[in-house]
Amino acid sequence: MAKNDVAKNAKPIVAAPTDIDYRQGKVPPWVREVIETHFAIEAEDAKKAGSLGFMARALVIATMPYKDPKADVFKRENGDFRLRIVAGYEGGIPFGIYPRLLMSWVTTEAVRTQSPVIELGDSLSWFLRDVLDLQRGGGKRGSSTRVAEQMKRLFGSLITAQYTGGLRDRSFSLRNVTIADSIDFSEDDLKLDSDPEPIDDTNSSGSAKLWTPQPRDVAGTWRSKVRLSGAFFDECVSKPVPIDLRAYKALRGSPLAMDVYTWLTYRMSYTERRTRPIPWEALMGQFGSNYDTARAVLDFKRAFIKALKTVQIVYPRATVKIEDNGIVLLPSPPHVARQPALF
Repeated sequence: MAKNDVAKNAKPIVAAPTDIDYRQGKVPPWVREVIETHFAIEAEDAKKAGSLGFMARALVIATMPYKDPKADVFKRENGDFRLRIVAGYEGGIPFGIYPRLLMSWVTTEAVRTQSPVIELGDSLSWFLRDVLDLQRGGGKRGSSTRVAEQMKRLFGSLITAQYTGGLRDRSFSLRNVTIADSIDFSEDDLKLDSDPEPIDDTNSSGSAKLWTPQPRDVAGTWRSKVRLSGAFFDECVSKPVPIDLRAYKALRGSPLAMDVYTWLTYRMSYTERRTRPIPWEALMGQFGSNYDTARAVLDFKRAFIKALKTVQIVYPRATVKIEDNGIVLLPSPPHVARQPALF
């Protein structure tokens, strides 16, 4: 059967706001944003909208934890692929929303600049404002403090990636790769509180800025920066996974949905025929965490389906069938087409 015929005859999930039952309470703001983002994406593609981003494949195929694992080693499995994240920073393993958004920013900057040195100046201020949507506030539990902590965890991590099976043309191999050789940043770059110095602290609309600029007398003399390791930089710029940053940002209310989104657009970039069912157990090894009860697979299945339906609001052309023993992918266009000029 031809590729087009398969897609035509398939019965995809039709994701709509009513697919997610929030009748017991109000629709969360982030879900409303997902719905609004869908209409924006329909109106203008990522490249034209200036929201073309990228994600490193290693962290698409196997993902970071959703909650703090309270351990110095974290493992994921995806078929023949094994990923281990080892904490290099004493705080622990990166987890949750912020390191995912940080990694999309780092990969996008590496692709854009073609340099392993990522400056954290104006780019980071844009990232804090437009990607993280951080609100003002510091302290031990403030947003800026949490971002700084996750930056230390992320850029201090060691990744061990291992294949136990065959490696074909789409494969890659990483062995004991540090994400960054070094990171030098001032936590003042992440402050959301008012600058005590008499510096203009408003933008053109009169609202408070989301970061504190360097004082004029030292601006340019020292800049915070991250130097990616050579191996990880190569992973970032060697055929990275294109994503729409609008969609990725809109899904930040669910780290699982963020991971399903990047994985789904990656898989659809090379899915040419109907796949065999991908078992729920295998998906749980790739995406699941904190499912340690006797009903672990069932609990994960429910969470995954909910995340999938949310993803399909912003990526409705993804054709997926849910079966009792897993999910089936059918040929679909990736959410963001490959960018030939970059490769």
